[in-house]
Amino acid sequence: MIRASFTGGLSISCSIRPRTLPPLNNREPYLERPCSWAGVAAVAVLFWACAATPRTWAQPPPAPFAAQASSQEQEGEAILPADIPARADADEQFIQAVVQRAQQVDDAVREFAQTLVRHSSAVQGLKEQFNSSDLSVLPMRRLDSVHRHWRLYDREFSRWRGNLQQLTKARSEDAASLTSRRVAWRATRLASTASTPALLQRVDELIGQIDHAEIVLSVRLGRLLDLGRKGNALSTQLQSAMTTVASKVEEQDWRLLMIDSPPLWQAGSATDSLEPVHVGLRKSLEIEMAFARDHDAAKDKLLRVLVACCMLLLPLMLWLKHRAGRLISAGQAPELSLYALSRPWAAWLVLVALGAVLFDFQGPIIRQQAVVLLAWAPVLRLLPQRILAVVGPWAYLSAIFYFLNVVASLLGGDQFLYRSFLLTIDLLMLVALGWLLFRIRRATSDISQPSQGSELNLLLSLAFVVLLACAVSNVLGNVSLATMLTGAVLDSSYIALAMYAGATVVVALFQVLLSRPTVSRLTTRHTGSLIRAGAKVGRTLIVAVWLVIALRSFRIYHPLLDLLVSILTFDFSLGVLSISLGSIVAFVGATWVAFWLAKTIRLLLAEDILPSLSLPRGAGNSISTLSYYTVLFLGLLATLAVAGFQVGQLTFVFGALGVGIGFGLQDIVKNFVSGLILMVERPVRPGDVVDVAGMSGTVRNIGIRATTVTTAEGADVVVPNGMLLADKLVNWTLSGTGRRIDINVRTGYGVAPRRTIDLLVGIARTVEGIASQPAPVAILTGLAPEALEFNLRAWTKDQTDWVIVRSNLAVRIRDGLAEAGIEIPLPQRDLHLRSVSRESAKSM
Repeated sequence: MIRASFTGGLSISCSIRPRTLPPLNNREPYLERPCSWAGVAAVAVLFWACAATPRTWAQPPPAPFAAQASSQEQEGEAILPADIPARADADEQFIQAVVQRAQQVDDAVREFAQTLVRHSSAVQGLKEQFNSSDLSVLPMRRLDSVHRHWRLYDREFSRWRGNLQQLTKARSEDAASLTSRRVAWRATRLASTASTPALLQRVDELIGQIDHAEIVLSVRLGRLLDLGRKGNALSTQLQSAMTTVASKVEEQDWRLLMIDSPPLWQAGSATDSLEPVHVGLRKSLEIEMAFARDHDAAKDKLLRVLVACCMLLLPLMLWLKHRAGRLISAGQAPELSLYALSRPWAAWLVLVALGAVLFDFQGPIIRQQAVVLLAWAPVLRLLPQRILAVVGPWAYLSAIFYFLNVVASLLGGDQFLYRSFLLTIDLLMLVALGWLLFRIRRATSDISQPSQGSELNLLLSLAFVVLLACAVSNVLGNVSLATMLTGAVLDSSYIALAMYAGATVVVALFQVLLSRPTVSRLTTRHTGSLIRAGAKVGRTLIVAVWLVIALRSFRIYHPLLDLLVSILTFDFSLGVLSISLGSIVAFVGATWVAFWLAKTIRLLLAEDILPSLSLPRGAGNSISTLSYYTVLFLGLLATLAVAGFQVGQLTFVFGALGVGIGFGLQDIVKNFVSGLILMVERPVRPGDVVDVAGMSGTVRNIGIRATTVTTAEGADVVVPNGMLLADKLVNWTLSGTGRRIDINVRTGYGVAPRRTIDLLVGIARTVEGIASQPAPVAILTGLAPEALEFNLRAWTKDQTDWVIVRSNLAVRIRDGLAEAGIEIPLPQRDLHLRSVSRESAKSM
């Protein structure tokens, strides 16, 4: 008898009688098994669950759990005799798959165990290397490296633990599936629903196979659970160590606001705390080298990919240099924009350095500093002359100061030597900046744009004030503040120049790629919008990344982030409604992003992509407009989800809005739906000449609610889309831009009608803009009392102004009739006089 009891009243017991397990093909029926291995598996699953969440040991299990388990064991539904063969075949395949998956766990358990041993030894070694006192005397950058080292271990262990829990969960689900199947087959056997011995024998075989599979699975599941318990113990050690290091980092941050050392003139007499320089240097290098070794081992695959990409990037840069030279010689690109590609080795080194910095973003600090120093020469090679002229000698001196600051950071053992070295660097930097400020102020009056000199003067003045504060803090005893400010000024200024150089390389690379024939065919018409959008996004990302790096260098990134999180997570209630500032900011920001993204996509489609495709007239406008509103609608849904709304619950809101729309916004909805119909069916397209609402004009824009029509007088008339579909609409250019011109002509009875007809047709054929097909036609339309009436009908060519063509045709007809001697009769009136005065009669 085995009994397991837990705090909370849960107790599990089972009795095991030693007996030989029947083989899988045993045909001898058995009805009774006092204990199955499913109980052992259930106990193992329970142990694993309790080990995964140790704080729930003292909590009683949910009340329905035991009742559900017992009812499932007692009230299993029996399988119908007709379904036994098919169900047995399916379950047998499932059991074999479970056994196969359980046997594959052995290799995974062995790998998990080896990884756990490796993590345990690494954590123990790093824990023995430092204690609380050692962490207190470490310089700020070395302490940051130690903190990153512990976080690396935490990330790797979290990944290991997640994989272990995923595998354990999968095998636990297999155990639960076996239990449910065993219950069903045992219920079938106990109910004696099978009428033939063959079916009973098949049922017994399935029960035996399930028991065997549960034995195999329970052994592997127990090993996984044991690894989970060991992992919990290691996780506790990791969290404790990370808490200790984080507290020391926070303590270092607080020391920025207080005097943490004696004044500099008294530091030389404090010989009791001095440490030989080589000892401190060796300790710093040991910290960084150990961290670098573990960091590279953890990211071995990524490191190999990065090295391969760097090797492939070199021939690409050499080819881009050749391609850029051809573009410059052909006049397709200015030489200044492709200046970076003319130095392929420098451009390649800068890109490799940026990749190395990104690879080590959470890695060893000293290796980042080494990469920065090695990339300084190619950065200077890529900077344009106008930037070097503005920055001046600081571009060269900052590399020297950066190297000296890295050397100073390794001398943390001897505080007096370190502070003296740091003060020397600060004074040299102050002299360099002071000379640069003097030169800029003297040259400000000579330049045509003094605003540029004033902006640079302001930046250099701020740097001068910060460095002056560094020197004063160092002398007075605030070494932490002096160290931080010196490194932050150098880091932020250097990173700005390096990012600018990298941006020039990337921009030149994209310009060369966009000049390729396969790409230029998509952007031959308007590449401006694509370049503007990409440049705006690129500048925003560069500024954001530089701002984050600068804030981290000045040690205010995490405090600002914590303050911002506390502000954004502040909740205020309005009745039953609870809103946080973060939700409001997220809603506003996501709305702006949705509108910007929709506008950018519509601009790219309308100006860059769709005009280069063979689409029917007006289809591009419909596609770009529908894409705009589709992206905007999806963006607004995402905005509501970001703000905390459940998108599935918005159906009630939309239903309520539908009722309100049905009563109060009928016209708006009508125009909106009409706009969708106009864009899909396209009875009207931009550029069409239409007669609508008693006016004639050209369609300029078709929106989702209204259409803008420009009249011949230049007035823009906004017509609701519902009116275009509901009222009579005359579209003169729906099937083509050609239009028929009708001109009426009158001649006297003395001219032969055939002569006039031939003359009019001949004149129409010679007028520019008259189409040859359909041919011009002249017909006799009437025999008036005083003249013969003719009508000339001619069609204009496509893409011509029919008003100008009609005017030219009328002028040619008048001149042609005059040259042919055909007079246009004037209207005649007969005047009958009933009486005439004598004076009038005499004058006659």
